[in-house]
Amino acid sequence: MSSAAKRPSGLDEIAISKLPLKKQQQIKRKVAAASTSFHWNSLYMNTDAVMSSISDRLGIPKSELLDPTSSNAAVKQAHAETHVIQETKSYFSASGVNLDAFKRKERGDTAILVKNFSYGTKPDELHKVFEVYGTIRRLLMPPSGTIAIVDFVQADHARSAFSALAYRKFKDSVLFLEKAPKDLFTSDAISRTEGTSTTGRARGAKHSTRELLESMQPQQSVNTSTLFVRNLSFTTTSDRLREVFQPLDGLLSARVKTKPDPKNVGHVLSMGFGFLEFRTKEQAQAALVAMDGHNLDDHELLIRASHKGADAAEERRRDDAAKKLAAKNTKVIIKNLPFEASKKDVRSLFGAYGQLRSVRMPRKFDSSTRGFAFAEFVTAREAENAIDALKDTHLLGRRLVLDFAAEDEINPEQEIAKMQQKAGKQADKVALQRLVGTGRKKFNLEGKDDTDVY
Repeated sequence: MSSAAKRPSGLDEIAISKLPLKKQQQIKRKVAAASTSFHWNSLYMNTDAVMSSISDRLGIPKSELLDPTSSNAAVKQAHAETHVIQETKSYFSASGVNLDAFKRKERGDTAILVKNFSYGTKPDELHKVFEVYGTIRRLLMPPSGTIAIVDFVQADHARSAFSALAYRKFKDSVLFLEKAPKDLFTSDAISRTEGTSTTGRARGAKHSTRELLESMQPQQSVNTSTLFVRNLSFTTTSDRLREVFQPLDGLLSARVKTKPDPKNVGHVLSMGFGFLEFRTKEQAQAALVAMDGHNLDDHELLIRASHKGADAAEERRRDDAAKKLAAKNTKVIIKNLPFEASKKDVRSLFGAYGQLRSVRMPRKFDSSTRGFAFAEFVTAREAENAIDALKDTHLLGRRLVLDFAAEDEINPEQEIAKMQQKAGKQADKVALQRLVGTGRKKFNLEGKDDTDVY
């Protein structure tokens, strides 16, 4: 039985060009939306672990964050998840992880993303579980303790671990495993897991670079003058870090990485790691030898060379230039928005990243929401900051999909208002015609009764 030939799926540009301009724009938007690919959220984190981490860090009970009587409990949870995700990204980036790899679909064969484990799980505990299946090159776990990366030396060991441990019960939760993206690491990091470190060295008077290098044991070669310090206490400040490292020769700066406190406006929270900048590479190498494993505020410091320190200023300039090109406007479109979310929730969530000019939630004729919204900021920089911070955040269980709104984006509410206004004018015209009659009359001004109706 013969069948009709399959119609080509491509668009006929000639036919489209003959359509009205408004129709052409609608077709182009539909094609662009259909070609957009969405990937699984590789940075998914156990919500309970996220809230436990935040409550432990802020020193408040978790019940206060999850208070069901609060009108903005969902927004609080979204802010908490956003903070943890940003902290995790910063930690992974400083540890040599290529964050752009998460945007690609290709998967590697040696690294595994470990998720959904309980809060309080130590890196050593995960290491013991995975090392049964082969030699581990590195294990990375951010200070929040909500996600981890396990990188094996051999691909077959990684496959064995993935097959055996996926969806396996671990403590009071179930492990979620995902193959990490291909080319996940920017360079070969130190084959050291979290929780293991060298023995701390005593500090005395100011050490010279030569003295420290002479007593140095074989370690990693430092090719940069900037060091990455992790496992810092959340109470350690930049001033405290600078005070401890000041006796070392060649120290230029010491800073603890911080993020805005979503609970207290104007305050910041430590992210558990920082950076040290020295005058020369040799001085940085000497500092690593002297202070790796040092106990600071009851935390044993883990120090390594910073992969981002070699050309930090140039990278910042490049990033700023790229962001300026990307930030074309100040309006953000929020897709996959929960239908239960209100305009107040959107304003509370996005208002933490800048001054909002307006928030708009298009609605249907029955007043129900359409599942998306628009947030317009005062500046393009604020809009970009909001997208960068919230693009992996969940609100009421749904992952928000954010992007800059198109410049010619149609306002559905304005379109509906125009349609209603047009329909009202037509109704008034019909009513007026009924009042004056359905036809036109010609009257004879000379008084003769010869009116013609037509």
